[in-house]
Amino acid sequence: MKIIYSILGLLVIAFFAVAIYLKPADTPRSGDAQPDKQGGHVAEKEYGGPQPPTSGDHADPVESGPYTEEVADVNTLHNLEHGSIYVSYQPDLPKEQVELLTKLLFPPYSVDDFKPLEVVLAPRKANDAPIIVSSWNRNMKLQSYDRDKIIEYYKTNVNKSPEPQAR
Repeated sequence: MKIIYSILGLLVIAFFAVAIYLKPADTPRSGDAQPDKQGGHVAEKEYGGPQPPTSGDHADPVESGPYTEEVADVNTLHNLEHGSIYVSYQPDLPKEQVELLTKLLFPPYSVDDFKPLEVVLAPRKANDAPIIVSSWNRNMKLQSYDRDKIIEYYKTNVNKSPEPQAR
């Protein structure tokens, strides 16, 4: 009986060793890495700066969706902590590009096989690029609307955060 248990034990160990060895590598994430500033919960905090913060202290999250007014960085940071994507744009971005972003990211979707869920889209005066796509510890700056880059960024960065899918 000891031999059977020993064989079974070796088989279990071999199974897990093979499973770990064959585990697919993580897909490389799009965008530029940013410093991890951790993040605690606070009532308020001012951020500003040429790009949205991608980690740090934060307040309550905002509802996912398109906004026509600025959303405070301290709030969007909480969305990022939960794995969401934040797409901010300079207020003078051409209306056609804002419409393309909205149709790409929210129903009725403009791309049949791309239906993102947790996204905040809002203007942001302080941006140093026309469009900045942000997630926890990463961002990508765009000079104009680029459907394929935004889709790739979303797919490789959504839920890559300390509290993914915590809603």
